Amino acid sequence: MSMAEHNLLVVDKDDEFVAAAKELFEGRLPVARSIEEASQTIQSGELRMLLLGPSFSNDESMEQVRSLHNQDPALILMMVAETITADLLRGAMRSGVSDIIETPLDETKIEAAIEQFGHDVLKRRSASKPTTTAVRSERGSIITISSAKGGSGKTVVATNVALLLNRLPDKKVVLVDADLQFGDVCLLLQLEPRFTMVNAAHELHQLDGEMLDSLLTEHPSGLKVLAAPLEPAFADDITTAGLMQMLDILQDSYDYVVVDTASMLDELILSLIEKADQVLMVVDMDLPSVKNAKLALETLRLLKFSTQNVKLVMNRSNSRAKLDNKEIEGALKMEIAAAIPSDAAVPNSVNEGRPIVEADPKGKVAKGFESVAELIAGKIPESTSKGGLFGRK
Repeated sequence: MSMAEHNLLVVDKDDEFVAAAKELFEGRLPVARSIEEASQTIQSGELRMLLLGPSFSNDESMEQVRSLHNQDPALILMMVAETITADLLRGAMRSGVSDIIETPLDETKIEAAIEQFGHDVLKRRSASKPTTTAVRSERGSIITISSAKGGSGKTVVATNVALLLNRLPDKKVVLVDADLQFGDVCLLLQLEPRFTMVNAAHELHQLDGEMLDSLLTEHPSGLKVLAAPLEPAFADDITTAGLMQMLDILQDSYDYVVVDTASMLDELILSLIEKADQVLMVVDMDLPSVKNAKLALETLRLLKFSTQNVKLVMNRSNSRAKLDNKEIEGALKMEIAAAIPSDAAVPNSVNEGRPIVEADPKGKVAKGFESVAELIAGKIPESTSKGGLFGRK
């Protein structure tokens, strides 16, 4: 197995692992016995990949591994571990590791890792022009889903509407979980992301459509998801400018970029609202939710943000609240654009990790979500396939 073209360095202090790696690569393999030695080799500028052995697959070594990533961010770091745990995966990805390979090491695993994470990067570095995903003539629409109060059902709206948009013929949809500390998109869709936007944030200097696409998680429906950081502490790795860069790249490849947000108004949320082609503000049928929505809208107006693209989505519209639609519209100085009824099936679908538009596509709640999706996609023709308005492709 010839690896000369990849300029690969194996880093480990364990003789047995180094011997196994050398045998796998037919002996033609430079070796470093420590992080310090690896750092000196990186300075030569000829390396493209590092294969970190099991000696470094622990929390104590992650800071050292991160120092190698910082020394040369374009370097592809792969790690070998006896057992891949969620904690190890989080720590390694945060330290700039592209992939973790489980022992025993074999040619298939190495090739798969290189194919997935190395090929495009190496091609970009050696080519005179970068190769990116084909840019469509029209950029995609950004739809920001916001709410001024937690518990208003914003993420439920975002996931269900994204799934409906994804059923449109010849349309590509990506759902971005921009609730950086407590994002629940993957939980609601029963997805276990291998990569998150933290990985994208670490590669901003060379991020393009192909690389970002490889960091997305795919739902069985075909919907793509850019997952939020796995832990609140990782949110610090994402800057507002970095997330805007990711959205710019996604707009070139996807027709609809649906962005779920945190229930607050900070610099990031204001930037997401400003960048959006449409903003769906989710309001619950209770007084605190309406009060917070009123404050949020007034803040946007004070900051000279145009509310022309903001559309009001009433959630749990048939709940036993004493407020009626006219009162709410008067308080918010905005008409209700779409409404989603309350139903016990919704919390059940959340607990099961199966969105209601899939669990009960013909029910009244699914029809409510369809009315929201129509705000984004315009009038959608009747589908001839099963599933009503939004037939599967």
